[in-house]
Amino acid sequence: MLINFADKIDIRENVLIHKVVKALKKQINIIETITPAYSSILINFNACMITYREINEKVNQILTVFDTSSQDEQVKVIEIPVCYDDEFAIDIKEIAEFGNMSIADLIKLHTRDNYFIYMLGFMPCYPYLGTTPDRIGIPRLETPRGKVPAGSVALAGKQAGIYPVESPGGWHIIGRTPIVLYNPEEPQARYEAGNYLHFYPISKTEFYQIKELDNRGMFRLKERVLGTPFN
Repeated sequence: MLINFADKIDIRENVLIHKVVKALKKQINIIETITPAYSSILINFNACMITYREINEKVNQILTVFDTSSQDEQVKVIEIPVCYDDEFAIDIKEIAEFGNMSIADLIKLHTRDNYFIYMLGFMPCYPYLGTTPDRIGIPRLETPRGKVPAGSVALAGKQAGIYPVESPGGWHIIGRTPIVLYNPEEPQARYEAGNYLHFYPISKTEFYQIKELDNRGMFRLKERVLGTPFN
């Protein structure tokens, strides 16, 4: 079952979507998986246990009485270390030229705001983030790269993301994080949709130090709490 909301990318709407997801999970215990996206919710259910008509009725009952004005919950902000060295930030000069700014100012701008996780998709643990400042909202590459290194932090228009594993990709790379974002032996993500990510700059030396610690399971991401889900 696919539930569609207004067709737009909007933090307030997406926060509402995540609240609806929590309500559905709490009140319908036969849902197998439920996946929020930018403006929709996908519900997978076992048709041997419940019919489409029955689950449709349950969902409509919940949505009919759902309180859209409920108080906003506190949200988690997760600090992500990023190295902006040329070795890792392969498009940083192009992004700086697009924004008509120095690389130092670009890094300050990129690390200024919190980036909201609208959804996870494309591949395991890939966060679709927003909202990139207009000044550095560079369009995606005309020709995607065949390989983008794991941990690459990327921009494409108003969106941002992090490649959790090496893969093809068409977004501009502004830096790289040394932390492991996806481990098939421990598939639990280090963040979830509805969280915020905040990038902070590290040196190349710190990059390899954190990478070593993280590979040994000795690095913990810092977290803090916002009193409101809006940036």
